[in-house]
Amino acid sequence: MLAPEFLPIWGGVGTYIVELVRHLPKTLEIHVVTPSRERLGTSQVKTSDYDFAEYFGDNVHVHFISSASDTFFYNAAFQYACLRRVPRLVKDMGIDLLHSHTAHMPDLLLQFRRLKTPTVTTVHTTIVGQRQASKESRVGFGDLDLSEKATFAGYPFLRLAEIFFFSAGRRYITVSDWMKWQLQQRFPNLRDSSIRVIPNSVDTEFFTPGKEDEKPVVLFTGRLIAAKGPTYLVDSVPRILRSYPDAVFIFIGPGDSAPYETRLRRLGVPRSNFQFLGYLKDRRDLLEYYRKCTLFVAPTLYENLPIRILEAMACARPVVATDVCAIPEVVTSELNGILVSPRSTKALGNAICSLLGRPDRRTEIGRIARQTVIDRYDWSRNAQKTYLFYEEVLAS
Repeated sequence: MLAPEFLPIWGGVGTYIVELVRHLPKTLEIHVVTPSRERLGTSQVKTSDYDFAEYFGDNVHVHFISSASDTFFYNAAFQYACLRRVPRLVKDMGIDLLHSHTAHMPDLLLQFRRLKTPTVTTVHTTIVGQRQASKESRVGFGDLDLSEKATFAGYPFLRLAEIFFFSAGRRYITVSDWMKWQLQQRFPNLRDSSIRVIPNSVDTEFFTPGKEDEKPVVLFTGRLIAAKGPTYLVDSVPRILRSYPDAVFIFIGPGDSAPYETRLRRLGVPRSNFQFLGYLKDRRDLLEYYRKCTLFVAPTLYENLPIRILEAMACARPVVATDVCAIPEVVTSELNGILVSPRSTKALGNAICSLLGRPDRRTEIGRIARQTVIDRYDWSRNAQKTYLFYEEVLAS
């Protein structure tokens, strides 16, 4: 498992890898190749803070082959480390199959080694999509996250690297039908039979319902980057507070909160109505916020199939999300959530207000939302599908 993100988890790819490794059959011997993270943005949390025995069983072996302290440039060092270290690991450990992830492309340089070991790559996003999301956010270049700035600045080179990456003979997992369609549009050389759709998933035995707070709580989780649309939630806050003045808006996730806090103050929002909690190391703390919130908001502009939406739904919380990318594959508006147009502060605010004022409706939407996740997006089912795909690839 070539893991450009692992522990501490700082994005959806890291969440996917950690949970997939945890839920794959224990009969598999899994070697995780990953960088050791020295810090996470402004947070001092680091890889050595974690007890890996608590997360994984004896069948999981973790190999740290480089270090990371940022959210973009570390990828180059990790790709080079994979080039140097992975071939020896494959030989020494008798590795049967490699599993990589993109848009990180950790095995980009490995393609020059022409390893005979078959490779499965999960496609979470593409370079083209990431750049498109930053452009559509309408956030100034100076306020973008480091990874977004770097993607803009290095786009011509990164796009060529991505084209080369997808030219290799490998098999793909996409976490949504939408992403499969995107791949086939952008890379016509990919055969339909080489792509398997196995959706993002959550642990529904961990993410379970709880009692919501008495005060209205609107929750946002995820990296504070332009593509995830936190600006539009921030701009909707004054509209919502006019109807629900005691509502509290909680933002959880790594990233620089200063621009958003400044924006809220300029909009005249009292400090008592918002909290930026940063990165939460213990996922049990995150679970409690999902359980206590009144509703969850994902105003994203471009994102494949956000795991955080599935986490909120598994906790029986109604979700207000934008009608983009693969989100409509999960959320059926007015049934198990509410979909709104992207970049519409008015639509977002109105949808949030409509749920805050209807507790019975929230309960019904939350109930159906959890059942949706149990039926289609539970790791116990989809990790098994991944394992069977491994067997299929090896057999062919």
